[in-house]
Amino acid sequence: MTLVRTDTARGHRYELDGEPVTGVTTLIGGGLPKPALVPWAAKSAARYAVDHWRALAPMVASGEAESAYDEIRRAPFRERNAAAVRGTEVHRHAEALSRGEDVDVPDELYGYVSACADFLDDWAVRPLLTEAVVGSRAHHYAGTLDLVAALPNGEVALFDYKTGASGIWPDTALQAAAYRYADFYLTDDDREAGMAALGITAAYAVHLQPDGYAVHPLDAGWDTFRRFLDVAAVARAAKNFRALVHDPVSPAHLLTTTEPRA
Repeated sequence: MTLVRTDTARGHRYELDGEPVTGVTTLIGGGLPKPALVPWAAKSAARYAVDHWRALAPMVASGEAESAYDEIRRAPFRERNAAAVRGTEVHRHAEALSRGEDVDVPDELYGYVSACADFLDDWAVRPLLTEAVVGSRAHHYAGTLDLVAALPNGEVALFDYKTGASGIWPDTALQAAAYRYADFYLTDDDREAGMAALGITAAYAVHLQPDGYAVHPLDAGWDTFRRFLDVAAVARAAKNFRALVHDPVSPAHLLTTTEPRA
């Protein structure tokens, strides 16, 4: 098998033809600014401080202010990690539903999974790929798409599930375009098959929430794919930006030695 996805404690990684290859979401995250993260993190930390002041105040009063600070500072990361775990679990159940399997859903995820089941029924999808690993040798990336399905109207559509409370962000279109224009996907028996042969004609983001779902059409055409490649180029270049700044020097390096005139 030439493309391998390996799951790890912190997520997953890919190897293509025996060499590490960067994932689609990693490239987008490394090359596209996310200005909304700064106010979100500040709000998350402030909310934690207010909600837990009774526990934090004694820590400060007893001289453990640094510990209280660390508790507040780490609040956004705990919130983000919890959301990531929830999203992963919802995706896992969504894949099982797409395959027609029975699922045993924890109470805290029931609304999300029920919303996914409603989406699959309402849209009458006929799954062609679920949780398929895709790769591109031409542009050196890999990723895992959620669903490609045939629809009753004749469309072959790529669907991406999102569970964030804030809705669908524009980078979802970049993600969908990267999957759509990958060179190949891996079949269930780990053979490579051409993505183009699927004939994908549309892309959608499915926003799953505890009280229902919404389906957002995405502009995931060739122009959006070119934008993804631009973002990927920035992400790759950014890894070497530290090399642009060198060690400190003294004024002596500006001086040149010349022979005195006769």
